[in-house]
Amino acid sequence: MKSSLVLALLLSSSAASAQGVVALPCVNSENTVERNHCFAAEVESLEKLLRAELKRVEGVLRQRDEEDPMFQLAKAFMASQVKWREFREAECTFRSLTYGRGTGAPAEGMWCEIEHGRIRLEYMKGIR
Repeated sequence: MKSSLVLALLLSSSAASAQGVVALPCVNSENTVERNHCFAAEVESLEKLLRAELKRVEGVLRQRDEEDPMFQLAKAFMASQVKWREFREAECTFRSLTYGRGTGAPAEGMWCEIEHGRIRLEYMKGIR
């Protein structure tokens, strides 16, 4: 399982670099503790970006709602955000559990959060 995580990280990092996203330095971590610390910092940084983008998107959608209240986009988007977070939590918990009590479990859970968080962030950036 550990080798599949490392391979996935390397592939994801090279794919991310090709798309203009900065690759994670975590793949060069020397041990599990270092990797977990690196991933935790990445998750924290990504959460800050997601909160800021969420605030921006909510403002954009509220402005649209004022102009045309028919669809109530802000309310619908905020409901979808709650469901997205629930999905991400469930998915990442599952992926972490696939490692059982192994030391790779926390890294797998955090990597999952990073993957889903990056996708959501890019999606929200497209809302204008």
